[in-house]
Amino acid sequence: MKWKEEWKIFEGVFDQGTLKTLYKLLNDGYIEHINGIIATGKEADVFHGIGQDSKEIAIKIYRYETSNFQSMLKYVNGDYRFSSAKLSKRDIIPIWAKKEFKNLELATKAGVSVPKPIISRRNVLVMEFIGENGKSAPIAKFFPPKNPKMWLQKVLNSIKALYQKEGLIHGDLSEYNILNFREKPVIIDIGQGVVKEHPAANELLMKDIENVLKWFKKLKVDVPEAKKIYSAITGK
Repeated sequence: MKWKEEWKIFEGVFDQGTLKTLYKLLNDGYIEHINGIIATGKEADVFHGIGQDSKEIAIKIYRYETSNFQSMLKYVNGDYRFSSAKLSKRDIIPIWAKKEFKNLELATKAGVSVPKPIISRRNVLVMEFIGENGKSAPIAKFFPPKNPKMWLQKVLNSIKALYQKEGLIHGDLSEYNILNFREKPVIIDIGQGVVKEHPAANELLMKDIENVLKWFKKLKVDVPEAKKIYSAITGK
């Protein structure tokens, strides 16, 4: 592949460090092509790509310039898996990418439907593409399920499995962070996820539960009380 010619378009989009990381991932066989953008946010952009064995992949690139350092720091501080001592903005972005990678690994291990992680390097995370033929599965907020009652149980079971099997809390779960793929929920954007030993773990778990119940209530589902779900999950 003549990547120098094909990737010239990205030279005005990514900084040199990001380009070097992408070139390294290409040379190591993790990326063959980068195609169009799938999603954009305050901290990162997600691109569709082709990876090993011609499989579709999602390439999440965290931006150094626009990322909210203070917001990220509160999720890293208190997480025993990552050192938060004297972190600068340049330091925290690679840690955040690695954090999302590890959270996806734990979620996959717990049997929760998430994009399977492939590799994390510097500010780039490569993972499974959720969709078909270059078209990403829609966000649940804008493409709600046909059977919301069944979905509610699946999402609550995912929250429970994350917590009980791997000691993990998503921390920002809502209808905006769930994809509707063939009428099945797939949870995404788990970079802020924290371990249950984190100082804010209980607060974040309750917020996840309340957000989910609030959305399904809007979908006319008879939802349980948040406190009962929280107690069933934590035993508290």
